[in-house]
Amino acid sequence: MNTGQMLAVLVALSLLGVVSLTNNTMMLSKSETMLSAEASLNAISIAQTLIDEIMTKNYDLATITKKVVNANDFTASGSLGPNETEKKNVPLPDAASPYRSIKYYNDIDDYHGYRRIVSTPRMGDFTLLVSVFYVSEIYPDQTSAAQTFHKKIVVTVSHLNLSEPLQLSDISVYRRYF
Repeated sequence: MNTGQMLAVLVALSLLGVVSLTNNTMMLSKSETMLSAEASLNAISIAQTLIDEIMTKNYDLATITKKVVNANDFTASGSLGPNETEKKNVPLPDAASPYRSIKYYNDIDDYHGYRRIVSTPRMGDFTLLVSVFYVSEIYPDQTSAAQTFHKKIVVTVSHLNLSEPLQLSDISVYRRYF
């Protein structure tokens, strides 16, 4: 082999290396995008399922036994969350008894501070954290320190394939006139 042929072989190998590197980078980027999209879709589905579960519960502990016409009868803003019995019956989920909140939580604000880990076969574990708070009846994006007839539920989902936690929210309205 002369010098010209050796130079042609080196150029061909360099070109092959650049093409391979570019191809691998594109494939990796595509895989990351697909995993991120799949994780986002799963996170939305899982969060919506939890919101649906929460929305089936009574508005407040006070509304379980009677009709409430005065918002001051609801649980105080600083006391939102499960009571001691509910805390004892609904620890973090485990394989033997997942999601005991379905059975033991009886009103929306019991879910305040609730944490759930949902395992999926393909994507692994999703961590959900719930916040419940009163909101202004006129401006539902504005939190209220006083009790109102509107509670906002925010479910935050974290997963290693999500670039940042995903949040879904809904507002529960107590229909005091019906």
